[in-house]
Amino acid sequence: MKLLDFIIDQYERGSKWNNDTIGNASFRVEEKHYETIGKTTLISEAKELENSGLLKIRWVKGYNNVDIEKVEYPLSNMIHFYQVCNRKPKYAIVGEQKNMVMEYFHSFKKPWIRSYIELEVMPKLEKGYYERNQEKMKQFYQCLSGLDQLEAPMYKRVFSKRFLNNSKTFEKEFQRSIISIARKYSNSGEDILEYDSMEDSDILNQLYIEEYSQELYVKGSLRIEVEGNLIDTGCFPYGTVLNTQTIKNAVILDNPHITKILTIENKANFTSESMEEGTLIIFSHGYFSPLEREFLKRLAENLSEQLVSYLHSGDMDFGGVCIFRYIKNRIFPELKPYRMDKDTFDKYISYGEPIEEVTLEKLKRIEEPMLQDLINAIIETGLVIEQEAYI
Repeated sequence: MKLLDFIIDQYERGSKWNNDTIGNASFRVEEKHYETIGKTTLISEAKELENSGLLKIRWVKGYNNVDIEKVEYPLSNMIHFYQVCNRKPKYAIVGEQKNMVMEYFHSFKKPWIRSYIELEVMPKLEKGYYERNQEKMKQFYQCLSGLDQLEAPMYKRVFSKRFLNNSKTFEKEFQRSIISIARKYSNSGEDILEYDSMEDSDILNQLYIEEYSQELYVKGSLRIEVEGNLIDTGCFPYGTVLNTQTIKNAVILDNPHITKILTIENKANFTSESMEEGTLIIFSHGYFSPLEREFLKRLAENLSEQLVSYLHSGDMDFGGVCIFRYIKNRIFPELKPYRMDKDTFDKYISYGEPIEEVTLEKLKRIEEPMLQDLINAIIETGLVIEQEAYI
């Protein structure tokens, strides 16, 4: 009966949706209800329910049997209403979804996924907000489960096929939501600013999802061994590329000749930077992926017994500051800025571009002693300068 559907919809929107059947309630009939199913049909349904003792009709004064003002009923009849309409109660659906979510929650290990469930999913379910498309919800948690299991990079379509049974489902259905959740919950405190400055592809990389093979561009001499082959990248005067498999399987050899490591944010600057004896130049392409990060940490450990300076050169803007902090906090603790100071800023200020107000407010929240003069200059002028300006 459509009238009962209207009554159930109203009940589920109210505060008593969670199986509260104490007391009485009423449903006011409006013109839109007549228009939906027809006035004659609605009145007929109301009379039938009244004759069954399930509700009481209150007619508009002077329009008895012609126009209904409202119907009244005890909430204890809601169970019967659901049965007549063959509808599963909202509280039952919410309960089922809670059980499913908590079952997954107890199996999840990664903090960002657990935080998402604790801080967002469960509070919404407690308030009665549930997922209407339950099949899609199950797929979404299969996706989260797959991400929770990843400990090494996997191509996006391979991930989608393995965990969602279709190579394009992740990209079409869940990628946008996953990126949004990761931005919100993958870090806490000031570190979350890193995710604000990342491109979508950077965030996917942090989650071990690859769109294509990762490529670490290096220029200068780096001695590694790969499957018994000794390789010295110094034989490539203009630089070379280490792909995912090379990064994963390389054994870093002694590199006593390295005295400086310079990471560069932008490819044009990396390409134009001349090779210098004792210097290993690395293109960061923004944020290093977890695989690249672990490789570079192994390199730093290998060099820990010798005197090496660590430098980073990047855009003089919010993203550049965040990338510097990322590399310093997660890879090279002794990192210092290179060409990211107030003097360089002043020298190239004619290339400056206005910073967006929302980005400026984020920048004001950052405290980075090594870049504070640069940060203050950006705040004072409202300008940012891309690294390519001084090629």
